[in-house]
Amino acid sequence: MQLPNEILIPEVARLVSEGKSVTLPLRGYSMRPYLEDGRDKGLLVKPDKPLKVGDVILAEIAPHRYALHRIVKIEGDDIVMYGDGNFSPEHIKRSDVLAIAIGFYRKGSTRLDSVNAPLYKLYWRTWVALRSLRRYLLILWRLWHYPKETLQRIIRKIST
Repeated sequence: MQLPNEILIPEVARLVSEGKSVTLPLRGYSMRPYLEDGRDKGLLVKPDKPLKVGDVILAEIAPHRYALHRIVKIEGDDIVMYGDGNFSPEHIKRSDVLAIAIGFYRKGSTRLDSVNAPLYKLYWRTWVALRSLRRYLLILWRLWHYPKETLQRIIRKIST
């Protein structure tokens, strides 16, 4: 049974604020290509040091709407974050941050992929730097992984 985010995320935030770590099954496609809906999990904790660009945070982006996205800019109390698979940013305040990811369990693995691993850092820095090309890179990624569905989507867009 999947709990709605309106119920699940406040409970995750409560546990994290009490100093507990929480493994959260990830939903949605906004962190593609690195994280996948229903397949991967994030290990979340209370931030114990200042937030920085590149951190993946769980935040309330609007009342009862939550996102696990990457910080791309910080100016004072203002934070700009993007999902790796998104084209538009979310603007939040530091007070909207509920947790920070310290790693991910990907592709059914029981081994934690740490956000401090050199390959992970290379991935996110490259991905953020390629933001202007992201739309095209994601189309190629989708064509590789989901060729039939992606071609149908492209044809529908061209036809309208």
